[in-house]
Amino acid sequence: MEIIDRFTNLEHGKVRYSITGEASDNLVVLMHGLTTSKDIYNNLTQDLIEQGFQVLSFDFYGRGKSDYVPNVESENLYVNQATELIEKFIPTGAKRNINLVGYSAGGSIASMVADKLDSCASLILIASTGVPQLPTSPVLISLLQTFESNGEISSELKHEVEKQMVQELEVLEENETKDLALKVYNDLDIWNEKTIDTVKNHLLSTGGYVGDKSMNSIFESIGKKNIPTFIMSGSNDNWVSPESGKEIHKLIEGSLFFEFEDVTHWAFLEKPEVYHRKILTFLKSA
Repeated sequence: MEIIDRFTNLEHGKVRYSITGEASDNLVVLMHGLTTSKDIYNNLTQDLIEQGFQVLSFDFYGRGKSDYVPNVESENLYVNQATELIEKFIPTGAKRNINLVGYSAGGSIASMVADKLDSCASLILIASTGVPQLPTSPVLISLLQTFESNGEISSELKHEVEKQMVQELEVLEENETKDLALKVYNDLDIWNEKTIDTVKNHLLSTGGYVGDKSMNSIFESIGKKNIPTFIMSGSNDNWVSPESGKEIHKLIEGSLFFEFEDVTHWAFLEKPEVYHRKILTFLKSA
């Protein structure tokens, strides 16, 4: 089934989204990572709808083709964006199973949305941020320190970041998947002034890597609400330490955790057949 992009106006601007698949009792909402867009989920969307799920995916503000919002000071901007969009497809009084999937920085947002919703059927976190931690890559640590000090990103640091991204793309075995990842990065234009501002403000507002903000109470609340949660990490992740996933697992009582050996931050793009199978199995069981 074709994924058709649409646009809608929310409180803080225009948002690109797609809702794919026949209407059913099970809605899966996909939330992308910090430097990607909804397009990263195209293959997973197709697999989900083939199994009878309806899928809602969208670009966070300032990413993909959604409007840029300046001076973001709170993660609630993205939480409210997601809940506002979900409510457009859940009529008042309707009972639907809302399943949330969050990748990377989208994982911390998905967790906050899960805690905010009156009812959440399940939560899947892939290479998720949410507990203060540093990436294992020295290049990315330098980039974070530059953001934190509000410094200027040097041409040398930009080159090192781009070099690492290109190297990591080599783990993607399928040319189609590699082309998709390259397109997402090129479309985003990571050194655009608005993109840099969006990425910096997102990191500093959520505390996903640095800062003194703690989401521990959110994760603990998810456990107390008995929201079925599945956490997946990769042992070779340079962007989000696998220790982050383990810590989230400890905080969410009753959650499931799986660490993939030799998998990087590209996760479900690197091993789509394995990730998709585990995601589908968990969704059906939940």
